Amino acid sequence: MSDEQLSVTVSDRGSDTLVSVSGELDFGTTPGFLEVTQPLVEAGHPVVLDLAELGFCDSSGLGALVRLHKLADGAGGSLCLARLRPQLESTIRLTMLHRLFRIRDDVPTADDPA
Repeated sequence: MSDEQLSVTVSDRGSDTLVSVSGELDFGTTPGFLEVTQPLVEAGHPVVLDLAELGFCDSSGLGALVRLHKLADGAGGSLCLARLRPQLESTIRLTMLHRLFRIRDDVPTADDPA
């Protein structure tokens, strides 16, 4: 999925699915983001969101991430956020969402349970 403001690329890595997100995750792009990612987490597969190239995320984007986490949890899968930019990581910590998400500094360790 790609539009002017958001690009989402899905790669099957065998043990999990890597979703690379770049651009802006906001009110206008969140529906397209969920259209791609929601079926992946609903299928119960472990999903790693690589957010290294996500330049902006508003409250709609955060809400989408929370929704994906709940769907993954309900389907017996998992959701991990990897390579967050400092601004997004700060926002997640300020909103206490770091208690909800598994957050990793890099993609290779993103599927580690610890």
